Amino acid sequence: MRFDARLKFLGLLVFVTCLILNGCAEKDTSVLEPDITAPWIPSASESNGRVSWTTNEDASCVLLYGTRTGVYDHYGYHVSDGGRNHYVDLIDVGPGEYYMRIVATDRAGNTSTGDEIIFVVDETPDAENLVYTMVDVGWGDCHFLEFPGGTTVIVDAGYGDLGDYPHSGDVFAFLESRGIPRPGGIDYMIATHNHGDHYGGFLNLLGFYTSTTFLTPAMPYSRVLENLGTKLAETGVPVDSLVEGQTNADTDFLKWDEEHDVDVKILSAGAGRLFTPDQDGDETNCDSPVIKISYGQVDIMLNADAEEFVEQRMVKTYGRELDCDILKVGHHANDDASSEEFLAIATPRVGMIPNSLEENPGVFDQTVINLLDEYKVDYFVSGFAYRNASRTDEARDGHVTVTTDGETFTVWTWK
Repeated sequence: MRFDARLKFLGLLVFVTCLILNGCAEKDTSVLEPDITAPWIPSASESNGRVSWTTNEDASCVLLYGTRTGVYDHYGYHVSDGGRNHYVDLIDVGPGEYYMRIVATDRAGNTSTGDEIIFVVDETPDAENLVYTMVDVGWGDCHFLEFPGGTTVIVDAGYGDLGDYPHSGDVFAFLESRGIPRPGGIDYMIATHNHGDHYGGFLNLLGFYTSTTFLTPAMPYSRVLENLGTKLAETGVPVDSLVEGQTNADTDFLKWDEEHDVDVKILSAGAGRLFTPDQDGDETNCDSPVIKISYGQVDIMLNADAEEFVEQRMVKTYGRELDCDILKVGHHANDDASSEEFLAIATPRVGMIPNSLEENPGVFDQTVINLLDEYKVDYFVSGFAYRNASRTDEARDGHVTVTTDGETFTVWTWK
């Protein structure tokens, strides 16, 4: 609402006159105090692993839950109709008793926490969800996709045992927590480019998950297979190449779940070789394939370390096709990616930032965070899912999981 400047001046004049004449009564400031009435959560119910509730006014909500009273080791952001009706599909639940609280925040920022709710889940939720997890591997990238038809894909695997901050145990602990069997539990492994914080973990995984297909970008500036070739040869794992423009409609190894109408498209791959001498950036980072996965109305875009050079090429080539709901923020939120032009056309609702602030302090640039805030992107930062000896940095969100039924999605963190 705009106020007329003349009215503001008149009000100031009246106020000053009152002070001068000392004729003003004590000022009533009650109308200036913020509304502190918290949103009310009148009801909640559970059916087949879905918790539904209403609020008495428009609000954003978080559901916390666990298997012991007062201990909530999972929480998820709500799915709503944009107003008062909300629900969350629980992740990793079997039949049993669960303890929950709902936290609601209204548009004025007032927050209320509901009483602890106890639900007995009689049936395990159906498996029609696509589950995407940004796995906390310290300094590095690791992203795990579980499709409703059963296909599993891992995109990068962190440093593994390379470097000063080994985290191979974290990857294995996560896979165990998801019940991923060996040797055939991972259908596809994708190493995005030739940097150790992305490919190193595959040197560990390939020794155990041998019934898989390995994918890397075609014709890259820097060949990641030079570092993984020996391990791949030892295990006999087949290798294929990702090429810009490929889709699941024309490439067999991208048919990750056609039964559920999942579309996959490679928007960029191996672009580092396209650099010219007058261009800035890291050619190896720009080899990173950019993968768009669409399940119904929900779109996920994985950008690995693709920098602004790749983003600008994609903006010119694809335009509005870059629109997505979930964005893996490029290059750990470094300022050489996530350009304003790219964010303005991609319009993500959620940003996933893999990072370890102590182990990799040179990334996670504030200018990128400011842009994400400006474009109203809710961002999550991996970190501290496991308190192993090498982790001394600030606790962040742990693993971050998105579950979607193709119409809506819920974001979970694993602190």
